[in-house]
Amino acid sequence: ATFFATLPLAHAVTLVENGEPRAVIVVAAGPSPAAQRAAQVLREHVKQISGAELPVVPEAKLDESKKQALVFVGESKPAAARGFSSEGIGAGGFHAEAKGDALALVGTDARTPSDQSGTTYAATWLLEEKLGVRYLWPGELGKVVPKQRTITIADFRTRTAPALAQRNIRSLGYHDRLQAGMDRLHFTRADFDRQHAAAWETTASSPIWFQWHGLGGTLNIQGGHAFGNLWPKFGKEHPEWFALQPNGSRDQSFSADRSRLCKSNPDLIEAIAREKIEELNSKPGVLGVSLSPNDGGRATFCTCPKCEALDAPNARKVQLWDMTGKVRRDFEHVSLTDRMVFFWNGIAERVNKVHPNALFTVDAYSAYTAAPVMRALNPNLVVRFAGISYEDETSRQQGLGDWDAWAAKAKRIYFRSNCMLAGRRTGMPLIYAHRFAEDFRHLASHSMMGTDLDSCTHNWATQGLNYYVAARLHWDPARDVDAIIDDYCRAGFGPAAKTMRAYFDKLESTWSGTAARHEESFSGFTDAVLGELNALIAKAATEAAGDTDAAKRVEFIRVGTRWTEIEVKAHRL
Repeated sequence: ATFFATLPLAHAVTLVENGEPRAVIVVAAGPSPAAQRAAQVLREHVKQISGAELPVVPEAKLDESKKQALVFVGESKPAAARGFSSEGIGAGGFHAEAKGDALALVGTDARTPSDQSGTTYAATWLLEEKLGVRYLWPGELGKVVPKQRTITIADFRTRTAPALAQRNIRSLGYHDRLQAGMDRLHFTRADFDRQHAAAWETTASSPIWFQWHGLGGTLNIQGGHAFGNLWPKFGKEHPEWFALQPNGSRDQSFSADRSRLCKSNPDLIEAIAREKIEELNSKPGVLGVSLSPNDGGRATFCTCPKCEALDAPNARKVQLWDMTGKVRRDFEHVSLTDRMVFFWNGIAERVNKVHPNALFTVDAYSAYTAAPVMRALNPNLVVRFAGISYEDETSRQQGLGDWDAWAAKAKRIYFRSNCMLAGRRTGMPLIYAHRFAEDFRHLASHSMMGTDLDSCTHNWATQGLNYYVAARLHWDPARDVDAIIDDYCRAGFGPAAKTMRAYFDKLESTWSGTAARHEESFSGFTDAVLGELNALIAKAATEAAGDTDAAKRVEFIRVGTRWTEIEVKAHRL
């Protein structure tokens, strides 16, 4: 991101005075969706802060003869006339400035099609940086909105754009696996939708929590597991296109939607290339398509001699599996990355003859996490890197090394980590804020073009700090993680800030310790550690007793502590 701003000057623009509006919000005759949203967000938060409701007027109805401050939201003719413009700023960026009797929040919006939310980002930035609002977690309790009857903003000027073109943390919603657990509790889909919606409601209209923190943008490249339809489509006619299993069969019907392919088969490569050409023909606005293999499943990778010959003999060892017998058999094998590169390159070369600029997403994942040894990557391959885990420190360090090796070989690489799924089945408070910040800064300085993190599982009382830190770093990976955490604690817990910081530090050191010792995550939560956590929460509750909102937030975190105690007991049993 590019930042440059003047120091505050003596002048200030007054939006509200003693609870009375002293400004109008000015939008274009046809404002962008981002500007419309930003105007609403700003107006409603100013009302919640001060009680005053600022009028919104289109530029054509603006009466500049009136003595009032002007708040320009989005590009408009009167804003441009005063020198407020987003021209020259990168995708998703904005120009924010207070000067004289005017305040401007002007985003790139439609000027940068890959990220059209610049003006919305500008509005939430202003609310945070100048008015002290914070959005710690979804819902009104997670929103910190200071009260002040008079709102003045000293002169400033900021032009900024996000460092990463794509900033995505997936938000886990309703799905069939969730329903399997809900069935045990006699919860329906309607129950989930109703309670989920209620949990996200806030007094003042807000962008979704993720967009509030500047997440957004797109690389306009399709990713995801690409070949789930191949067995039903080709299995009977071309069984030779599918992975030879250790028992001598190529039948994939027992794992049809996650079938494995015979990566050395030239006819299969030709068939997939034809399909990808058709896909690109039908989607002319898309820059690229996915060649990422199917995920998981019972079938193992191809054991035919031609596929085995594509593997690098000196590649790193990985664990494969065989489920064709009565008992699962795991066995050691060299990394499969070089055979994958052969497969990907073959498809890309054929498709690029028709679509020379097409890109192809591929995965550094599973048995092909390590970088290739023998083969160079087609320059149009885009690597989705899924390595780096915080459950084991040795694995984490290996993941960082793998990233560097891939970044040296790939023209394009982005972070598609599963790190946020840590504790997804247990809800444990597995805090890794400092390790994530350290790694994220490293990746950003070593070719990272974007992110697609899987997934925020909404364990806000136990893992909310992870989500918050990760979101804040996406706009600027160089931010000080300790400053982010201190601000989180100060804003959320007021007089209990120092104690809550000690609480989160204890959680983080506990999981860091189990990761360093290669232990199960719950093992670090001994009776002594749980006792210390409970003591800190009790102390924080006493300190926050005179601050109603801070006290409620401490109690919200206490729910996570109680949950952790129950979960640890279950693991011990």
